[in-house]
Order: sequence, then structure tokens, then C-alpha cells
Amino acid sequence: MQEIIISKENIKDKIYEVRGKLVILDSDLACLYQMETKNLNRIVIRHESMFISKVFRLTKEEFYLLRCQNGTLKNGRGEHNKYLPNVFTLEGIRELNNLIKVENKDLIFKKIETNFQIKGNASRLLSPVNTRKIENLIYEVRGIQVMLDQDLAMLYECKNGTKEINQAVKNNPEKFPERYTFIITEEEFENLRSKFLTSSWNNYGGRRYQPRVFTEQGLYMLATVLKTPVATRVSMAIMDTFVLMKNYLIENNKLYLSINNINEHLSLHDKQIRELFQKFKAKELNNLIYFNGEIYDAYSKLVDIMKLAKEELVIIDSYADKTVLDMIKNISTKVILITKTKSLLNNLDIKKYHEQYHNLNIIYNDTFHDRYLIIDNQTIYHCGTSLNYAGSKTFSINKLEDEIIKNLLIDKIRKLS
Repeated sequence: MQEIIISKENIKDKIYEVRGKLVILDSDLACLYQMETKNLNRIVIRHESMFISKVFRLTKEEFYLLRCQNGTLKNGRGEHNKYLPNVFTLEGIRELNNLIKVENKDLIFKKIETNFQIKGNASRLLSPVNTRKIENLIYEVRGIQVMLDQDLAMLYECKNGTKEINQAVKNNPEKFPERYTFIITEEEFENLRSKFLTSSWNNYGGRRYQPRVFTEQGLYMLATVLKTPVATRVSMAIMDTFVLMKNYLIENNKLYLSINNINEHLSLHDKQIRELFQKFKAKELNNLIYFNGEIYDAYSKLVDIMKLAKEELVIIDSYADKTVLDMIKNISTKVILITKTKSLLNNLDIKKYHEQYHNLNIIYNDTFHDRYLIIDNQTIYHCGTSLNYAGSKTFSINKLEDEIIKNLLIDKIRKLS
């Protein structure tokens, strides 16, 4: 296998931060000492006790993260466990230098040591996480922008991979409601795989369980519970990326999140988020407009409207899908969903829903074009888009005030029931 060739002048660029330690790849170190990588690693194996905690093998996730951040890394290596590289700390290199018989080895080590000092004194141990790379790891599922658990495990350098991410969710259920994080279906996963052939799952093969995804709000919460060495830097980069991807501003209501120091200011952020949500909940507006990209705000408002029902909620949406089921499953009142005959809800979706929840009655009718929410046969909201696409494009939610129109629509629904 052909090695990566570097010059001694570029040593600093070959020093990375992994697990909170500065390290050099075995192949880069072999080039510096003009050795074969396999011979270098044989020395480590023969003197294993001398290299404990000073040399370690990268995981697939760690090597993938380095490749994402450093385009100079050779893409061929690390595809299989057999070829995952070892990395050497400065102490590991010192031990190696004492064992090998290479011309000018002490001069080489001195140059390496100097570059480790330069790297350690630098304000940033690594180049900032590339927001363009993160942008490529953000997908749309159910009309919401999300990130996969396995991609987050790579970015956060979780030693136990997705297990650490999912354990954080399990240990903090109050911080991760379903609107913040959920497990995607097999169909949704296959759809992502077919669209994004360069995604990380194609590098590392299949997985035993369906992936968990996190919304933007879920990522905020995840940043509060993960304690990896790079958590702050990665969290800042992720937040930056989401901000860059938004092409709108909410005048007078926008919450400016400071991410310069997410750990120190987290309590302030949580307080601002709660105040903003409470403000939206307390202030019922008759006419609202949401611009493309305001997916969560639109979704949240629709859920708040549905929760106003005390006795009965009627939803009219010809293109209703499982998103609607997610929105109504925690509503205790009777729910009537009116949708077209050939709806996006299949029989299995409905069957599984009825096995656990008992608040839904579906009426199939092909005469409706617009979308409505009818609260207790009194209050009617007109929605300019199907519920599952809310926020994907600019639309409005309007409260109907004309009593004649309201009564006509309510009478129509009563006849269908």
C-alpha cells in the first residue's frame, strides 16, 4: 500500500487532535523517519507495555471525522478495521525514537517536538469544523431539517459511537421529546440512502437499528449533555451551519442565540428559548404568515392550535400523512381527520396508530381542496398548506371571522359525520 508522502516542513499540518490529545498518524510518522508503516507498528507491538496510552488505534468514526476536516488525508485508508491507522502522542514518538535505528533520528524528533509545541500553543488545535461538511450532513425528513445520530457521533468524536448519543437521549427523556428527536422509519432511511450516496452509512456499511435523527432544537439539547473534548467547538460549528442555511429573519421575534461560548451561556439560552415559546403560546394571533424555512415555528403553532380543542378537533387535509398522526397522538380530545380517498396514510399506519391511540376517526372525502382546523365546532383556522409541508414554502394561517362561512363549513362537516 502506497504511503502518504509529506515533507518535514509540513509536520504541523499533520498533527491532529483526537480524544483531546495531539497526535500524528502512523503513516505520516513513518514518512518522517523514512520507514515502512508496518515496521513502525511492529516495534509498537513488540514493546506494547511501553506504548500504553501513548499510541492508540483510531475508530472508523474518528478517521472519518479527520478525513472530513482534512482533505489531504488519503481516502483509501481506514475503510476496514484491518487498515485503521494508529496515532502517536508526543510521548509515544519519544519512546519510538529511543527504539529505532534511523540516521538523524534525534534531529527528526526535535523537529517533531517543536511542531507539537507550536500546535499546542496555537489558539486552535485544529482547523475549525468545516461548515460546508456539516451542511452536507443535514437532511430533510418529514419536512424538517435533521441530522443523523451516526454523523453526530463522528463530529462529536464519541468513543462509543451512536451508543453514546442514544444513551444521552435515554438518560435525559425530559430534554428530548419526539419533536426534538425521533427514529426514522425503514422507508425514510432507504429514501435517504438513495438520495445521498456519499453519506457516512455508505462508508461503514449497514447498521442493526434504524437511525435516530435530531432537529435543530434537539441539537441544542444534545449540546447540553454531551461532554466530549470537542463538544463546544463542534456545537458552535453546527449552530453556525443551521444559521447559514436559514434564508429568512423573523422581525421583532427572532431569538439571537449566542454560540461564542455555548457551555458558559447555556443557561441564558435556555431561558431565552422558554420565554420565546411562552410568548408565542400566550399570544394568539388571528392571522399569521410563515416564510419558507420556518418549519419548526409553523409546526409548533399548528400543534398549539390543535391543543385548544376541549371536546373535538376536526382536521381537513387531503394530503395528510404520518406527520398528522405525530401531531395528534398526545391530544386527549376526539379527533376527526377528513382526507382524500387515496391518501398518503396507508392502512398499516392507521392500524398501528389505532393499536396504541384511540382518539382518531378518519373520514374519506374528495371534495375538499383547502386545509382547515375546526376547534369544538366553533373556531375555524384556514391553513394555506398541508400540515406535513408547513414551513417548506411561504404560507399563512388565518382565523375565519365570518359567521356565515363558518356555519356553512360546520354544517358540511356534520353531514359527513
